[in-house]
Amino acid sequence: MKNKRYCLKKTASLAYGQRKTLFIGIIFSITSLILAGCGGNGATEYALQIDPSQYSGREVPVHAKVTLAENLQNTPVEELAVTLQSEDGGYKNVPGQIIEGENGQHELWWILPESGNTNPSTWTATVTQDDSGNRSSFQWEDTPGQHLDLLYDGKRVFRYDYALDDRFEKGKTLTARNRSFYEIYDLEGENKITNDGAEGTEYPHHRGIMIGARRVGFEGAELSFWGMEDLTVQRHIEFRKNVAGPVLAHTEALIQWNDSTGRTIIEEVRQARIFKQAAPNILVLDFTSDLKAVAGPVTIDGDPDHGGVQFRAHNDVAAGAPGSKKATYHSVQNIDSLTRETTADHDLPWVAMDFGLNNKTYSVLQMDHPENPGAMWSAYRDYGRFGPFFQDELDENETLTVQYRFWISESEMPDREVLSSMYESYTNPVDVQVK
Repeated sequence: MKNKRYCLKKTASLAYGQRKTLFIGIIFSITSLILAGCGGNGATEYALQIDPSQYSGREVPVHAKVTLAENLQNTPVEELAVTLQSEDGGYKNVPGQIIEGENGQHELWWILPESGNTNPSTWTATVTQDDSGNRSSFQWEDTPGQHLDLLYDGKRVFRYDYALDDRFEKGKTLTARNRSFYEIYDLEGENKITNDGAEGTEYPHHRGIMIGARRVGFEGAELSFWGMEDLTVQRHIEFRKNVAGPVLAHTEALIQWNDSTGRTIIEEVRQARIFKQAAPNILVLDFTSDLKAVAGPVTIDGDPDHGGVQFRAHNDVAAGAPGSKKATYHSVQNIDSLTRETTADHDLPWVAMDFGLNNKTYSVLQMDHPENPGAMWSAYRDYGRFGPFFQDELDENETLTVQYRFWISESEMPDREVLSSMYESYTNPVDVQVK
């Protein structure tokens, strides 16, 4: 299995290397960040220089590491107000957000309205203290033991569903509350566009944005962490981080993958980072999962239809409810039906799906990260379930990290060139130098 993993990774490296040659000259980077000084009223200004490039995109999340001025260093990040404007005046009052990054460093995040040869190359960020709470912002609302909701200006955007049943019965596991998963709402914040696994729905074990594997090998046994047929569970233990602001929200949770006896086989740290987008786009979601074998060696396996990180559309799509439309698929290589049988070159950088719901069209782009194990995609189910499947073998206390980006919009699917540009902005993060 280990050799298989390395073979997959080598194949992935070659595939991604070939793709990168197609994108030469379009890497977007911030090459320098200059502390310009302090303005009046305790404001701190940062000058940000963005190198012009061939990369063309819109609504691109970007960030820079910053050192806060002395008068702001003891201010909670939630009370730091940030606005940005381009030097040419084309963009003003663009919201920014300061968060605490790794090792206590601070990061300045904002959504770059456009990038490319003609985009504004110089920006000024102004940081002030403001504890009024009057800024438009993400907000977390937890219903203990049930779910964590994310709202923006009072409208639901995202839900982390972590409710768990008290007991399970063999053969009746598909509709049980036995896993943690993410759900997405429409632009109005009123209706889910993902499946929540309700009783009586089609394929209820496919829920929202989920991670799992049908064949998890442990101590000679083979356990299902997909349909949970073996009375296995993904149990939410605790939140490690919840961050919210005008640009992004971040949640980090500890989840245990337990067998039917309650023994923890895998300990997972799952993170979601949600970026604000302008309508008709709903959000950009960065999904990260750290999977650690904590009780002995573990084999993660299954098949493309029953494993990996997948998105499932609302059950109305499967049921053919009025106002719904079956899913169609799109990929970078014009291969639009990716099944277990069509195995040629499934190691793709991205796959997209569109579907109809409540008389509206929704488009979902899922992007695979080049550091993930090589993957095969399942992207052909007309009820709207797709995603990449990976395999791996972990020694005790070894951790596998997988990461993906989702772009979700209440709109028609863009053309492949635009989708590839969004993939490029994900896999080539900005290069920031602080001077």
